[in-house]
Amino acid sequence: MTRIACLHGHYSNISLLSDAFAAFDVELIHFVDPGLLLQNAGTPVHTTEQSHAKLRDQLAWMQSCTVDAIMITCTQYAGLVTPEDEATATVPIFTIDGPFFHEIAQHTEPQVLLFSNPATVQPTLERLVKHGHSYNLHPEIQVSIVENAFALLMENKQEAYREAIKDALYQLHQTFPDQPIAVAQLSMAPVADEFAMENDCTISHPLHSLTSQMSATLQLRSKR
Repeated sequence: MTRIACLHGHYSNISLLSDAFAAFDVELIHFVDPGLLLQNAGTPVHTTEQSHAKLRDQLAWMQSCTVDAIMITCTQYAGLVTPEDEATATVPIFTIDGPFFHEIAQHTEPQVLLFSNPATVQPTLERLVKHGHSYNLHPEIQVSIVENAFALLMENKQEAYREAIKDALYQLHQTFPDQPIAVAQLSMAPVADEFAMENDCTISHPLHSLTSQMSATLQLRSKR
């Protein structure tokens, strides 16, 4: 059985990952550290160096648990991972938006990217553009933010959060009926799937591409 250590910024991601990998013969070991999210919500801000040092400690701690891979589901923690971190790791490191970037960067038409956490917009776009340029791809992205939604998630107001995301997707679908729409945060994935099914459309999100890449790279076996 493949053992995967998962680093989350919020505990709600645990069930999302468990559902996504339910068909595979894997053991998911979950580590939740909301520190980076909380500091962006108004608590004292740490420097990038301090945040990166914390991430390195987390990576070392997870690797010591005899795992086959590490998955980082928080976009803010993912943004701190450096090529050096990946090169020195004893196991593969997968970030929630790595495969996602590759997917959306290949779109040639303009597309809308929806965020619920404003703090992730700039670092996400910077990494997306960098990824695209490395493949000579130049995605045209229009950013949309669900105002005040992320506070609902941090306050554990799950239903209110889902409704806010769903309303935002409805408005975008009405405004840009012919443009691809994607959601940037893992927390929005279930709402995106539900909305897509109800409205017979496609809403991209990081979980689809992440699951696909990890199953192929790690050669995950299906449960019998």
